[in-house]
Amino acid sequence: MSLAHPFNPISRKATFFILVLSGLLLLLLAILSLLVPAAHAAQVTVAWDANTDPAVTGYRVHYGTAPGNYTSHVDVGNETSCVISGLSEGVTYYFSATAYDGAGNESDYSAAVNYTAPLAPAPTPSGAAAASGGGGCFIATAAFGSYQAPEVVLLQKFRDRILLTNEPGRLFVEFYYRVSPPIADFIGHDDSLRRAVRLSLMPLILSIQHRLGVYTGVLVLLMGLTFILFFEQRRIMREVARIRR
Repeated sequence: MSLAHPFNPISRKATFFILVLSGLLLLLLAILSLLVPAAHAAQVTVAWDANTDPAVTGYRVHYGTAPGNYTSHVDVGNETSCVISGLSEGVTYYFSATAYDGAGNESDYSAAVNYTAPLAPAPTPSGAAAASGGGGCFIATAAFGSYQAPEVVLLQKFRDRILLTNEPGRLFVEFYYRVSPPIADFIGHDDSLRRAVRLSLMPLILSIQHRLGVYTGVLVLLMGLTFILFFEQRRIMREVARIRR
């Protein structure tokens, strides 16, 4: 008579959670591709006095992050105001206008004015996020051992300032809070999985800290989880085969 093997239920359960966790991360990557450019964008209206020279046929607004060093410009035609969009929050920009005539001759820069794009306030969590008390990520909390861990606090701010500012992000957060508690509970009882998740979350955490390479960080995160969990699964199956012999 053969004995039921204790590793089989764990192996099947681990496979299920691996699939769910990978799906969550893939969905997060898709949402980030939509949200990150918009989440850090601001706009400003620039206006100036009309040039009295009858030869003037239009204006250009030049702007950049240093006075006199303008890396972008907008041709606004014969208008005396325009809206400049796509500005990064928290960055100071300098603006200067020039006038041009029908032959394409352009005047010198006007006196520069500056504008610092404000940081958007973090929205109040709603729905499932509010029900959680606005706390940190369940999975990250399980992996790092405390909702007060710096990494968990950083991910919480990422949720509030990036995901919750857009409808796709809010839908992801609502879905995450429905499915993540059992995953976090499963991870919290296995030290090897906790280490694997901590390691896998680091590229995303570093990307958020430096505001650079978010897409690369998430891709590395997905690849890291895939390899780590794949080898963890193989280790379990080798242990099963060894005990069966």
